[in-house]
Amino acid sequence: MNPTQSSMTSATTTTRLQGLADQLLGPVGAPRGSLERRILLARSAFTYAGLITTLVQIVVWLAIGVLTGHVDSPWWLWTTVPAAAAVVALTVADRWRRWWATASADLPIR
Repeated sequence: MNPTQSSMTSATTTTRLQGLADQLLGPVGAPRGSLERRILLARSAFTYAGLITTLVQIVVWLAIGVLTGHVDSPWWLWTTVPAAAAVVALTVADRWRRWWATASADLPIR
């Protein structure tokens, strides 16, 4: 059977998501003492801290909702959004650094 376009798109999306998860949650493979390693370690720290605090806060939020019968506004977003923004900013900084290193290597030397 030939895969359909939608299943190929789904497989590509799954592969991209797995790659992103590996980048964010996997081990840092950059050389010690490099700027890349510092950026990736900071990104990993924000990722794990954001995930842990968000999960704990969601559990507390749901427990309050179950015990009181009223689900309050999602106050846990006040820590989730800044943590996600920090991860995005560090990811953009890492990608920009990689691009700049590649682009500057291609420049002619005067």
